[in-house]
Amino acid sequence: MGCTNTNSQSSYPSLPYGDAVVWDNKAFSVTEEIVSPDSLDMEIGEVKRYIDGNKQLPEKDLDSTIAPVGSKLFKIKDMNLKEVLAIELNGKFYKAVHSEP
Repeated sequence: MGCTNTNSQSSYPSLPYGDAVVWDNKAFSVTEEIVSPDSLDMEIGEVKRYIDGNKQLPEKDLDSTIAPVGSKLFKIKDMNLKEVLAIELNGKFYKAVHSEP
């Protein structure tokens, strides 16, 4: 018999974890909103580790549950990088948003 967690009020995220990327120690949820290449500012990094969101949580900077290793992250012009960024997937750029719990 295994251990069970009786605390149903946990503040930790649970599995499965949605489409996300971690940048600056913050999880950003990847949306379906496409960002125009003209709206991109500078590259800020690239995915270093792909995480299966059904098996574990993305924990480290540049982890992703949706994008393969090497996918690039960008700052979006005139947007606050603490709240939104873009991630390249299959030749398109998608908006990813961070919201404080």
